[in-house]
Amino acid sequence: MAINTTRDLFIYELGILGEMEISGRRVLDFLAHRVSDDLGQIVRRKQQECMQWNHNINSCAKAFGTSPLSTRSDTVEGMYGRFESFVRTNPSVDLVDQFAVDTLIRFLYLTIAAHKTLFDWAIIMGEAQCVQYLHANLVQKQESAAEIERYGHELGVRLLTPVARPA
Repeated sequence: MAINTTRDLFIYELGILGEMEISGRRVLDFLAHRVSDDLGQIVRRKQQECMQWNHNINSCAKAFGTSPLSTRSDTVEGMYGRFESFVRTNPSVDLVDQFAVDTLIRFLYLTIAAHKTLFDWAIIMGEAQCVQYLHANLVQKQESAAEIERYGHELGVRLLTPVARPA
């Protein structure tokens, strides 16, 4: 695809965002099978949300008369590889959960940043349909990040608070 206009660049960047979501689902699937039950439930909800986010990206691309790229995101795949390497060190379940939370937060903030840029561009270009899809994703991702951060904080407090020892 030749990139000669800002519209072309927008479509290209939208494709990158779609790649992030595709790779993100792979990361979430990997996490879901390695974390505690409590965090696993949250991760499975994020998997469902990720499918909706990808659907919205595809709908935005369709409004432009195109479809997003269908490859993996090297950046998100790096997160996958880092988590996979961490798991091979045989950490405790609590530490796997903490690292998984950190990985989720990185993924969400990466895609939030990408959404913010594209959301702004869609507004400037007057692409109302795309604005709606990107805004829905952006709000949901920000809410998801806040939920994961709260969970991570509670987990961190539990892990870092010394256990009372009998006298």
